[in-house]
Amino acid sequence: MRLPRLYRFRSLLGLVVLAGGTSFAEPIATPASLIPVDARPTPEGDFAVLTYNVKGLPWPIARQRGPALRKIAARLAQLRREGRQPGVVVLQEAFRDEAKQIGAIAGYPYYVEGPYTAPAPAAADMPGREWSLGETGPAWIDSGLVVLSDYPVRAVARAPFPAGACAGYDCLAAKGVVLVTLDVPGIGPVAVATTHLNCRKASGAPRARTEAAYARQAAFLRDYLGRTRDRGVPVIVAGDFNQGQRPFRIASLRDALRQLNGGVPVRDALSQEAPIAGQDVTRGADAAWIRQRARDLQFSLPGTRARLVPSDIEIPFGTEPDGTMLSDHMGYTVHYRLRPLAS
Repeated sequence: MRLPRLYRFRSLLGLVVLAGGTSFAEPIATPASLIPVDARPTPEGDFAVLTYNVKGLPWPIARQRGPALRKIAARLAQLRREGRQPGVVVLQEAFRDEAKQIGAIAGYPYYVEGPYTAPAPAAADMPGREWSLGETGPAWIDSGLVVLSDYPVRAVARAPFPAGACAGYDCLAAKGVVLVTLDVPGIGPVAVATTHLNCRKASGAPRARTEAAYARQAAFLRDYLGRTRDRGVPVIVAGDFNQGQRPFRIASLRDALRQLNGGVPVRDALSQEAPIAGQDVTRGADAAWIRQRARDLQFSLPGTRARLVPSDIEIPFGTEPDGTMLSDHMGYTVHYRLRPLAS
């Protein structure tokens, strides 16, 4: 969640309105052309995951987001009509109604949300925390995490980050992790987890607190998935990790994933140089932009018998023809193939 310091008071006021249930919501108009489409599973043997921070912050924190969110839903629906939709979509910052409606409009039959609430910090965590940043109380809004799937959902597990394991404006949302296990034809059970870790400058909190929060959240991700996931099942961990080119964050996340992977280092899909589908100058620049920002990442962890290996990458939500973007992030899809582990 990214809330500039200038909007501190306005942001808190907006959340008070939302929490109180008063109807001050920005009007929502769904064009008649954006109707749900029939759900069709992706081709057997291909497992594709799209990760996208859609910037669906609630009004009035973010204004005029409705049109862009409806375009995102319409594009996913069009991909489905063409038979090219990703089988799984993980969204971050899906707080608004338009963001939560993306799955229905795009024809996804399975919809899972992340944590809805997060507790207030304990007294021991209070020193140095600021009320004006939303750090001293429980979360005001849900996690903004959503998993959309064409595949039947076998199991769901979700949890917010521990009380006090946040810094700045990020504490206003019940960020955490959601893990779903899916039945994928031609592949078998696959788990997908998504998360959204604490940002740094945009949180409004001092760097020392944001880095401490990041380390705690990375450790929680490691511990939670370590005790919750079925180790026999391969898992894709995708989301907004807010890592950036920051050595401390890189080290914290890599260490957490390495421990989760039995001591073996894990590389994100975009760093494995999988082919980029339909690559042109724009898409090449978009891929470089995503890599350089190093926030939106996908990691593959093996099961006991097989692993999912990136085979292709698409960027359906990159730079638009007019040079703009539909969010302040880009959304990209990684196609995976199942590869048996050597016995």
